[in-house]
Amino acid sequence: MFKTIFLKEMKDVLRDRRSITLLIIFPLLMMAGLTFFYDKILTTSDEENFTLAVDEGVDSELISYLEKYMPTLEVEKYQDVQKAVEEKKVQIGIKLDEDWKQRLENEEAIPVKIIFDPGSQDSSNASNIVMAGFNQWQQETVQQRLAGQNMDSSVLEVFQLETKTTKDEENAIASFMLAILIPLLIPMAIANGSYPSATELFAGEKEKKTIEALLITPIKPIKILVAKWMTISLLGIFTGVLCIALLSVFVNFTTELKKGMAVIENPAPFVIMSIVLIVLFAIFFAEVEMILSMMANSVKEAGYYMTPVIGMITLPMLFMFFAGEALSLPLYAVPFMNLFLFVRDAFSGQLTINAFGIAAGSYALLIIILFPVSAKLFGNRRLMLGK
Repeated sequence: MFKTIFLKEMKDVLRDRRSITLLIIFPLLMMAGLTFFYDKILTTSDEENFTLAVDEGVDSELISYLEKYMPTLEVEKYQDVQKAVEEKKVQIGIKLDEDWKQRLENEEAIPVKIIFDPGSQDSSNASNIVMAGFNQWQQETVQQRLAGQNMDSSVLEVFQLETKTTKDEENAIASFMLAILIPLLIPMAIANGSYPSATELFAGEKEKKTIEALLITPIKPIKILVAKWMTISLLGIFTGVLCIALLSVFVNFTTELKKGMAVIENPAPFVIMSIVLIVLFAIFFAEVEMILSMMANSVKEAGYYMTPVIGMITLPMLFMFFAGEALSLPLYAVPFMNLFLFVRDAFSGQLTINAFGIAAGSYALLIIILFPVSAKLFGNRRLMLGK
């Protein structure tokens, strides 16, 4: 009889077009769109050209210097350099005094005004190119001046700095993006995947007055509750695992984002632990949605209750900036946040079995605590029969 109820609930949910949309189409579009969007952020286009604006009166010698030290920039003359930058005709502009050449020959400092838009990514990138170009020009000029005075340029070198990174820089940036992408999308997919069934199997049946017929059947209410709970949980687990699978596939088609996966030395344990946490989170969140749906008298009312809870999934990402980057085992006991910590620490190479055990144990404990609450609510006939 339990199997019959479970299959009946699954069929009822899957007949709803909303379920198919949130179970398959939504994760597919969401994972594909955001995966390639994040990859686009990391990808630096070699074909991207920036334009540098200079005053109309500048001589050709200055332009030749600019083209020498800033070969990736296209130099154009404008009557009003600042206006050209403000109107987005160019990405960056520079202004030098007319006596720049005389100052250069007299070994005097040459004032240079760099005009760019800090709110524009292109303009900021162009400013970095200009700064690097002027630094190179300055270094070569200083070396020429020292050579003219029979001085070795090494007298200006006090320290010989050498940097050594703990991991590949490109891989580190890509892994950071994945550490944000994965824990943000998968819980959202789980919550949205189980949302239609959670609202329909309790608030929906109360609204349609079909819950009464189900409660008077010669079946223990606890079996009905567990069958509904399993239905909601399985749909959430399906969307969570589907997101992991889609992410694994889509990442392989990216140019930069896939480099982040190289940071994880043992991907198999990471995938296994991820699936375990997905299963436990889906079961836990199904209970939360189930309780909220039982308290509502209609699908619309249940949506009002669940929407803020689903929105709370993104809050841990804000607290992550204040939590520090070191491994913090107590925070693994906090729901939602432990998913972010798990992925972040996995990509930073500091995830431990103890951290995973605390995260899994906290969800198991919450599941055990919430089940009697949901059972008591489901046993309340006045609440379940609705208005």
